[in-house]
Amino acid sequence: MQVIHSELTHKISKAKSLLIIDHPFFGTAVSKLPIIITDNVPTAAMAPNGQMYINPDFAEPLSVSEMQFLLAHEALHYMLCHATRRKHRDPHAWNIAADKVINDTLVDAKVGTPIQGGIYEADARNCAAEELYDENDIGKPVGGIGSDVGEAVGEDGQALDDSKIRELESEAKISAIQSAKAAKSVGKLPSNLERLIDELVNVSTPWYQILERFMQSKVKNDISWRRPNRRFIGRNIYLPGADYTPTMGTVVIGVDTSGSIGNDELAMFGGHINRILETCTPERVVVVFCHAHVCRVDDYTPEDFPISLETTETGGTAFKPVFDYIDDNDIDPEVVVYLTDGYGDQSEFTSTHETIWLTTHSEAFDWGTVIKYEGE
Repeated sequence: MQVIHSELTHKISKAKSLLIIDHPFFGTAVSKLPIIITDNVPTAAMAPNGQMYINPDFAEPLSVSEMQFLLAHEALHYMLCHATRRKHRDPHAWNIAADKVINDTLVDAKVGTPIQGGIYEADARNCAAEELYDENDIGKPVGGIGSDVGEAVGEDGQALDDSKIRELESEAKISAIQSAKAAKSVGKLPSNLERLIDELVNVSTPWYQILERFMQSKVKNDISWRRPNRRFIGRNIYLPGADYTPTMGTVVIGVDTSGSIGNDELAMFGGHINRILETCTPERVVVVFCHAHVCRVDDYTPEDFPISLETTETGGTAFKPVFDYIDDNDIDPEVVVYLTDGYGDQSEFTSTHETIWLTTHSEAFDWGTVIKYEGE
């Protein structure tokens, strides 16, 4: 048994490597997913948290090319959140609908070799699983990989609550965004996959949830009398402050003040970003207001939160001055979050800093991660 697992592990590694070279969207996604080889599943399965399971008896006879197809198939189940989207539907019929979408997508993208006996339907890639769901498929025999969409339950077997489902879906969409970015950077993101990811992110998930998943980390905030709360000292009131242990480095927030971002957008963004900052506890937040040039810079530590995004100065539009300011002042940000309408000089320069463009309109960015801002 050990020899079989060793050979299978080697085959999986080779399939991953080939995916990274030939199909970087799937290769990047698969490389982040943990895989357990077990006979507790009939063929393969994908849990809502991204845990992949592969049955050795099923997978051992597969070729490396078929293994590429299998890994990409399971990765799409995860990124498309099929486990949490099923809701009230019959699990077997839902699995069939989801497989139709995935298999046609993989065939169209020429990923590996399709596994015999699977369900294939022409043009299913252009539909959502909800559209293809058919109760007549309940109990219908299915071959290939079989029923591999996990239940929307936690490790304890209990149904996931809405909060946990939103969290898992946000994480899955983050994986999809990052995988698409990796593939696009080397010119290997098929247009159909790009459309699929755009629809997945921009329709299903609020922008602030996506942003939060990028920035979120474990927080340790202990109450301490050694650092009194500075907001009340001026009134001779001494209350315990938060003994902040930063769990992120410096965050730079760029704000486009060209006049295209209105007060409503600023207020909504400010409310969500402050909540995210309180959760993530970065050691420093630098807010850079910019139109044609940097017009104001506010520097915060965690004890100064919440940050303020009010501004009155407007002008032309340029993004590069913000990044020049970062470099000229030796700031080493863990992430740059730039709120803008997307119309600027982004194609005239680039930056090595991890950048999130939170855009209200244009999404024409060749670098950084783009999140489409939608009002509430």
